[in-house]
Amino acid sequence: MADNPRKVVFILGIGRSGSTMLDLMLGTHSQGFSLGEISKIPQIFQRQQTVAAFCPSSSFWPDHFSEADARRLAIGLSGHRLHRHVPLKLERWLREWLGQDAILHPYTLLLDRIGQPLLIDSSKYPDWVSRQLQGREFRQGHIQAYLLHVVRDGRAVLNSYLRAYPDWTVEKISRRWLDNLTHSQQVYERFPAARKMRVRYERLATQPEATMQAVCQLLEIPYEPAMLAYWSGNHHYVAGSRSARALIARYRQHPIAANVQNVHGSYYQDMEMTIKLDQRWRQELSTDKIDRFYRIVGDRNRPYEWDDLPAAH
Repeated sequence: MADNPRKVVFILGIGRSGSTMLDLMLGTHSQGFSLGEISKIPQIFQRQQTVAAFCPSSSFWPDHFSEADARRLAIGLSGHRLHRHVPLKLERWLREWLGQDAILHPYTLLLDRIGQPLLIDSSKYPDWVSRQLQGREFRQGHIQAYLLHVVRDGRAVLNSYLRAYPDWTVEKISRRWLDNLTHSQQVYERFPAARKMRVRYERLATQPEATMQAVCQLLEIPYEPAMLAYWSGNHHYVAGSRSARALIARYRQHPIAANVQNVHGSYYQDMEMTIKLDQRWRQELSTDKIDRFYRIVGDRNRPYEWDDLPAAH
């Protein structure tokens, strides 16, 4: 293995837990490059069949990736059969044996093209992360994988989902949160201890400098204060939370996305340009909804409850 191996940071967890904010902060590092939810590349390419569609607001993708690269990424990341008559598991084995599995090394291609040693993938969901880690580019150490499990008080997650998806029920979201937590913990527990860390959203938002110093120490990169002003960096996002990117729009004096304003009103327009703890659930979530949440999740949220006293946790 090289003395300074190239690295991919997988952010694990459920949506609305600060994964995009963490991703953007790491992507602002001089060694880091954030592409957001890389898992969306296959479906984007299937719809439009062009590399420019990966981030229409940026020329980065067509400047650094050919259309053949885009197709190779879409195939390598899809998890689908490459040949319709051969099971994918068998084809992976045969390609590895024959040394013809480059198409199954999408992160190698991404790192080759972006020219940075640290790539961040905030696709989040445990099935995705687990499947990517099985690739030979990680198993044989060509790329060093790191895992950041982002967690947040489930009540805040519930409220955020209800705000974004008012037709969803408390029960649906609660089961989604519980299922994701269970499977994320399973992936996290199997991963090597020296290259993983849990990142609590509330601590990231209230103690961003200390939290990012710890993350940088794990990744063996120097801490850079510029990460705390992630909105000033250049990002070429495939997909991710539009809310977390609202401050980028404000910094660049662009309109905040209409769907963000529809969901959040003037929240992001009025807030200071700073990392801020979002505790709106305390005002917006009724006692009845909280009770229904706990009837489903039991005591699984107890370790993640946040009482506005960070030092006590």
